[in-house]
Amino acid sequence: MTAEELTIKLKAGEGTRIEFKEAQGGVPSSLYESVVSFSNTDGGTIVLGAEDTGQVVGIDETLLQNYQASIITSLSSPESISPTLLLSPLVVDHPKGKVIVLQVPASSQLHTYKKKVYWREADADLDITSNQQKVGDIYLRKRQFFSEAQIYPYLTFSDLDAGLFDKARTLIRGFASTHPWVTASDEQILKESSLYKKDFSTGEEGLTLAAALVFGTDITIQNLLPAYKVEAMVRRINLDRYDDRITLRTNLIDTYIELMDFIKKHLNEQFYIENGQRRDLRELLFREVIGNLVVHREYSHGRSSELVIYPDKVLTTNPNRPLFHGPIEPMNFSPYPKNPNIRKFFTAFGWTDEIGSGVRNVHKYLAVYVPGATPMFYENEVFRTEVPLAVATLQPFAEQLIHWLQLPDEAVDHVATGLAQVQLNSHWKSYSWDELASHLVPGWHQIGTRLVPLKWPKKQVSDPERIKLVPGWSQNGTKLLEKRVWYLIAILTLTATPARLEQIMHWIGYSNRARFRETYLEPLQQTNLVEKTNPENPSDPEQRYRLTQKGALFLAAQTEFTQ
Repeated sequence: MTAEELTIKLKAGEGTRIEFKEAQGGVPSSLYESVVSFSNTDGGTIVLGAEDTGQVVGIDETLLQNYQASIITSLSSPESISPTLLLSPLVVDHPKGKVIVLQVPASSQLHTYKKKVYWREADADLDITSNQQKVGDIYLRKRQFFSEAQIYPYLTFSDLDAGLFDKARTLIRGFASTHPWVTASDEQILKESSLYKKDFSTGEEGLTLAAALVFGTDITIQNLLPAYKVEAMVRRINLDRYDDRITLRTNLIDTYIELMDFIKKHLNEQFYIENGQRRDLRELLFREVIGNLVVHREYSHGRSSELVIYPDKVLTTNPNRPLFHGPIEPMNFSPYPKNPNIRKFFTAFGWTDEIGSGVRNVHKYLAVYVPGATPMFYENEVFRTEVPLAVATLQPFAEQLIHWLQLPDEAVDHVATGLAQVQLNSHWKSYSWDELASHLVPGWHQIGTRLVPLKWPKKQVSDPERIKLVPGWSQNGTKLLEKRVWYLIAILTLTATPARLEQIMHWIGYSNRARFRETYLEPLQQTNLVEKTNPENPSDPEQRYRLTQKGALFLAAQTEFTQ
């Protein structure tokens, strides 16, 4: 976690998924109550060294190492936390002092602290040990959501591949030689990672689906999940079929390794200096993409996972149990583990970092691998990740777009920088403005009519042939666009770079402030196309409105990402 990301969380304040603790007199016992309550609910972030208000007070630097050691010891002690949790306290430098951040994922199991069950509600950790109904609800919720944790009573150790345990130990040793699993027995590894577990609500005990996926033989996996497969393809010349292809129906360790080898075979390496070391940027980037593809898949679904390399992008899709529908904002999202027990192994191998880091790292490394490119993560029943290998944005068309919308010249410089973040379909890179506009207008209409709060006019001309019949359409968009559509697109364009309300109204020529908010700004905010720069303080005199990632997708007419 960066200092910038920490600041965002501190400003958000305590809530269901974030907790602050001063920790001036040592590690407070309430830390572990919060760890357990987050594990039992939806996960969260704990910041040690901050007051309840979010004000950083810091931790004495000479005590940081002792704090970290104490936390790790308590989390790995069955007498304290049961089942134990393998979490890594992270020291983050803040301008007002050093703090310790603990990212706690939601768990597929119910956890206790000193034999008490805690549940997170609002900003409180509630002891629900005696509330059998609530405890039972937690067990039921976890069984339904985490399919990886399903117990198979007749799945035995003989159905697993003993050689994979040795391979796992070798991978772990290469990344963290002191990790306890390096010297643990096969059975210990399974139990400590919750791949062998007991359901205390039913008394059922045994190996889980995750155990089969990580350590099972190919026959075992196919018997449990007959439709399961992962496909990787190259479509550069033959776009209808493929130039190269592999189909995998094997364990997740070998699946990850083979997918990385496929990427290395078909994409160029690029070296990068990180922390004084020379690293393969391609590997840093795609270990995150492939890690997300394998770890976050919903394995109870019959649809295959896919990785496809096109001339201009790498696209991955996998079946998913979505928490919401829409694009993921890298600096403003709450990560949620889809398969926390599988993730434990990928983290131990060094293939994934802390929860939520994948999205941030892909943004970080792609910006170097393909300058100007922005990845896209879209949460839906099919989770979609797009990594551009070529870049096209609206920025080169800033002046033409402003003139087409009949906005004042002074707005050109304002929006130009922001339009660099509005990424177009790379096939449109060589288009003229006329060609681009004839694609944008139908795309806007297709997306706009699906977003009910926008009240998108159904009579808007959107058929490409009919568009060209409108006199002066390619020079003057006000002759083509319905008045409401014109206002909506103008606002989206002007907020590509954050702008004040008065500034937007001035450029558009609108004088009724209350009506403007109600008729245009509020629907755009309701549909998450535009947001305030400081939503916590609506009356902030420096308040501006900015285009969201979903809004950028709208403006770029990326219809496949705005379903």
